[in-house]
Amino acid sequence: MNDFNELMRSCLGNSKAVTFKPYAVVAGKTITPDRHTKKVNLKKRLVHLTFEYDALFKEDFFISLSDGEMTAERSIRNLSGRTLELTELGLELGGITFDADAAEDYFYHVENPRIYSRMAIKVDLKRTPEMAQSSEFDTLAGNRWADPGVVSDRIGASPYQPFPAILLSNYHSRRGLVHGTLSQRVFFHNYLVKHDAGQIQLDILSSFKAVSHLDFKAGAVLKDAWYLGTVDRADELHAIFERYAAVLRQRLPPMYGATGINRHSLVWGSWNDGIFRDITQEKMLKTAEFLADNFPTVQWMQVDGGYAVLDTIENSAHGLGMPYEGEAGLAKDKFPAGLKDFTDKVRQTGLKPAVWIGGAMPENVPLAHDHPEWFVDYSYRTPTRRVLDVSKPEVREYMAKALDYFLDESGFCGVKQDFWSYAFEDSRPLLAQQECSGYQWRDWWLKEIRKRIPADGYLQTGCDIVMANPFLGEFFTNYRYGIDIGSGNWEHVKTNFLWGTACFALQVGDLIVPNSDSVGLFPGLTDTEAMLCINYCLISRSMVEISGWLYNEPQDNPRFKILKKAVCCPNNGQNVYFAGHRYRETDDAPAVWYLKSPHFSLLEDNPHLPLRTVALFNTEDCPRKIGLNFAELGLTAGQYILTDVWDNNAVFVEQDGFAVEMPPHSSRLFALNQHDGCPQLLDSNLKVVQASGDKDGLTLQLAHCGDFEFRLNRKPASTKFNDQHIAMTAVATGVGYVVSGIFTEPGVIDFEF
Repeated sequence: MNDFNELMRSCLGNSKAVTFKPYAVVAGKTITPDRHTKKVNLKKRLVHLTFEYDALFKEDFFISLSDGEMTAERSIRNLSGRTLELTELGLELGGITFDADAAEDYFYHVENPRIYSRMAIKVDLKRTPEMAQSSEFDTLAGNRWADPGVVSDRIGASPYQPFPAILLSNYHSRRGLVHGTLSQRVFFHNYLVKHDAGQIQLDILSSFKAVSHLDFKAGAVLKDAWYLGTVDRADELHAIFERYAAVLRQRLPPMYGATGINRHSLVWGSWNDGIFRDITQEKMLKTAEFLADNFPTVQWMQVDGGYAVLDTIENSAHGLGMPYEGEAGLAKDKFPAGLKDFTDKVRQTGLKPAVWIGGAMPENVPLAHDHPEWFVDYSYRTPTRRVLDVSKPEVREYMAKALDYFLDESGFCGVKQDFWSYAFEDSRPLLAQQECSGYQWRDWWLKEIRKRIPADGYLQTGCDIVMANPFLGEFFTNYRYGIDIGSGNWEHVKTNFLWGTACFALQVGDLIVPNSDSVGLFPGLTDTEAMLCINYCLISRSMVEISGWLYNEPQDNPRFKILKKAVCCPNNGQNVYFAGHRYRETDDAPAVWYLKSPHFSLLEDNPHLPLRTVALFNTEDCPRKIGLNFAELGLTAGQYILTDVWDNNAVFVEQDGFAVEMPPHSSRLFALNQHDGCPQLLDSNLKVVQASGDKDGLTLQLAHCGDFEFRLNRKPASTKFNDQHIAMTAVATGVGYVVSGIFTEPGVIDFEF
């Protein structure tokens, strides 16, 4: 193995040879190969390793090496002639070093902020339950900072569906080593990290979700695949997994998450803004009519929890168990003519109907009472809820029939699948039958949903809260990464910041759209806190859901006007960047976030539009001064126009940056234009599809109609809309001029100066 180890060392840039030791765990006992062979093609940098385990099974590694990275295909065949209890596969990589003080070696995993509220964690730090913020289960949101049992030596083994990769690095080095998953059909990867004689030992564990072992039948073959590569910018959060993600994009199957289903439109959901279960068909249809007339980017109406008779505060969420009760299970006082009547009428408004389906159910519902043998023991997390045992054929038959009720008989064409992942994603042994892993059953379930909704129907994952696992994008169109905001809970909003930082820094929104829960009027938040939440959802491009009885709100409510402008141009999944953030030095979320486009347009580097949208955040309980250097935004020094998106003011900024005094729990949102004398649009509350012009004119194509308010850097002499001259007053305010009015149809506006 020496020449292979040296080849790995040179590939990975390690100062010492990296050791490579596979093993397997059968019936809880670790076994190692008793012989091996290797074939090396130095020219092609291909390696084939074969390991045999005492006539039990044979294992092949097909490894491809390139400059600084490698991919491995691992397969194992049962040669024993009998069924084996395969607990997991392992691979020990030893001798990893970054030529710096080993005491400063650390690992970074997306789980870290979810469980420990920390970013980088030293290799030698003993992680204990006391490091976690909480060990409760939140019965309202279905999640908590750290649920019982998730704190362990194993990294990546929580049920939180994290981005499947780990970074090893050193605080005094920019070098790092990344391992990442390339397949989740059967296995999931988790890790053990420790020091051995001053060098890092990384154990890569290929384990099974929801079962204690897999019944590995005689002659059967299991396959796994992973990536290992170097990083030379380990200190930059958004660059850590960049090379791995590039390889991952080449390996993933066709992805619903990569489509535009949830990118440029919103879903109205009935849970947040203080609504919760207080729903009726009448109020929802009034809301649908209002949205269709006033919010052109909202395309879906989603009925959340509250449609079932037994879905009460005392009983918690119901959902998947409700069809067992037949029509007696539906709250007829809310939907008097049934769900099909409701979905038909939603379609008549121009919106499409979607439904919340909870996978866990209260312990006292008829299904749990009549069939207690259908459920797994999940009391360690949810003592008053029941989770179906998907490994049993009769349970799968019922689950499929429940989907028929919601998606075929009731007419819903979009799904929020909540409380669903427990029997698929938990690393504890839950399922009664061991012939398939939780991931194999996950594929089965999500395919069952997908074949019942149209190709353009959305499928949203709720809790367990997902930490940006892109493999879910094969079926899901968006993922909830944060806690329920409800009517407005500041601690939940603040927590979402740190979790969101980890997710957005991955820049995999092109694979599956992130979802920040819901924007709305936030009756439970102060004005500054509500503004911060809006700015956060906007700048993170995760504005999938909207909520509230908006038809019943006075339209002169300042928050209503802000909300309409905030949702004028969703571009969910767009890359967001952090300016000046040093994740290895702080566990706080970044203070400065920015987009390389206007908030109201998808156009980048257009000379007539803002070059950057910048958000500043102070989530602390005391005032704070936040500074910004233009170079950290990727801009050169020069003169810029800085426009406050919400207070309608613009100023010239001639130095290399600026600083802002920020009250507690506050935020600011700015548009940044380069001041070069050409006609420019500084801000807009309508989506701009195209922008062009010359020194004397500016042409804008608008996606939607309605009330408009444009800020221009110059005063227009005349204006045309769809080639017709229109009268328009320009009001001077600070730098530039504001023009406003109403368009009754989308079109093209021409300004002459």
